Amino acid sequence: MEKRQLKHHEINYDAKPLTLVDILLERVNSPANLGSIFRNAEAFGVRTLWIHSSNQSDLESNRFKRTSRSTQQQINFLFYNDYKTVFKNFKGTKVGLEITSDSLDINKWNGNKTDEVLLVLGNESLGISETILEDLDQVFHVNMFGNNSSLNVAQTLGIALYEIRR
Repeated sequence: MEKRQLKHHEINYDAKPLTLVDILLERVNSPANLGSIFRNAEAFGVRTLWIHSSNQSDLESNRFKRTSRSTQQQINFLFYNDYKTVFKNFKGTKVGLEITSDSLDINKWNGNKTDEVLLVLGNESLGISETILEDLDQVFHVNMFGNNSSLNVAQTLGIALYEIRR
């Protein structure tokens, strides 16, 4: 049998994920990062992507459009002004992706597979604000073995979503 690369539409991953995942972004700086986040979110079946209203114009950016590859047409996204409104209405576990004094390695994820999870990602330079960190149920980080202090926010999201879906 001859091997060939398949196109994405030729694959049917029948299983629906049991963990419902929403994402809240705290003021992402880069339209390219936002586009990559949309692609990750769509690829891993994220239910809703919450975007701070200050990023609304980024969705019109050519950089965002090139990077997102039209996934904004396939994923539910909403804008928020105050994270507390989203947190108050969210019934599941609120999880941050940040390196903190008590964060756990994301490969230790053992969430109940029927949970609803709100995954919070911070600003590229500043991370998740202290105010939001205080309101999270758990914080995870991606272990790093090189000298760099952090990963790109979209790369971190991809790793975390993979671990949650595994």
